[in-house]
Amino acid sequence: MQTYSLGYLPKLQTYQHELLQRLERIVSIDSGTGQIEGVNLIISLLERWMDEIGFSVILHPSHQFGNNLVARCRGKGRIRLLLVGHVDTVYAWGTAATQPFSLRDDIAFGPGVIDMKSGVLMGMYALRVLQEAGFEEYGELCVVFNNDEEVGSPGSIPLLREIAQQVDIGLVLESSRSAEIVTKARKGADRYVMNVTGVPAHSGVEPFRGRSAVIELAHKMIAIHNLNTIFPGVTFNVTRISSSEPLNVVPDAARCHISVRSFDEAGLNLAETALQQIAAGCSIPGTQTRLLRSRGRVPYEATPQIMHLVEIARQEGKGLDLDIVAERKGGVSDANGLVEAGIPVLDSLGPVGGGMHDLKREYLRVDSLPVRGALLAGLIQRLCLSEFTGM
Repeated sequence: MQTYSLGYLPKLQTYQHELLQRLERIVSIDSGTGQIEGVNLIISLLERWMDEIGFSVILHPSHQFGNNLVARCRGKGRIRLLLVGHVDTVYAWGTAATQPFSLRDDIAFGPGVIDMKSGVLMGMYALRVLQEAGFEEYGELCVVFNNDEEVGSPGSIPLLREIAQQVDIGLVLESSRSAEIVTKARKGADRYVMNVTGVPAHSGVEPFRGRSAVIELAHKMIAIHNLNTIFPGVTFNVTRISSSEPLNVVPDAARCHISVRSFDEAGLNLAETALQQIAAGCSIPGTQTRLLRSRGRVPYEATPQIMHLVEIARQEGKGLDLDIVAERKGGVSDANGLVEAGIPVLDSLGPVGGGMHDLKREYLRVDSLPVRGALLAGLIQRLCLSEFTGM
């Protein structure tokens, strides 16, 4: 069977030096979520670079997070594809100066180098080689580079959902741990706040009159942690603990936050039932507990349509001697939101690296950029030339 990916590899290799120069430039700009000046500077560079390869660009401002970029190019075919990446990182202002971009033994380091500034550029260059090859057999290529993925895309998810209604397939440029791996499913995530109310009392004079909200919450947090052994594939993580603080008062208020993740909606609902049961119980008489659930990203599940995308990626991988394997991941991405909007999505199509969210370990394997870029370009071409239906 003919593959297209290998034909794009030499051209992408010739662009490697330029891509790395641009990568150093944007990694050297602080763009933690909410750092609007840095985010907008990176978006302005990407706006210019996307315009240079023939895409029309519109910026969509967000008051809290800065600009989102939407780039479009009309073709002569039928399939409409959406590529998604983000420019925000998890790092504090000033990180780019204290831990600048560096390159050692074909490994690049720096804040956001793999999560996911290199994926953004790799996607752009994959589109560039398609354009330069004269490929136009798509209905439309649409690109969204957003600014708030690291905090759940609260400002950009309405934009992503709107655009998802205008396309047939989503491709997400998050990184991979291996050149052979793409992502077919991700856990969904719900958030909870557990509030415990107790009875205050002087901790020295009459502590027996008090009912400690902190001790009650401690019992409940241990019970929540033990749920990790009960529901396969469902994880419970307790974090952000707080309470009333005076040392001479038995605390009458305590709170914790809980993150719950599951590969399917059934697991998330089982988790809610279990947490409500824990909240209803009482180890310290006289305390009361209230549990609040906030729905997060829905599970991104491997539907038949998504498995068809995996198979097409597998076919293109053969041209690059890659035996493509699709895996499930516990972390969430914008793929979750696109699936919720109703389109099939393939994720982790970016370059290879690791150490995400840890400045001392975050890295990019530079040699993966042309290979994974060629895989992406070949995948796009094969999708557009295939009879992919059933949207």
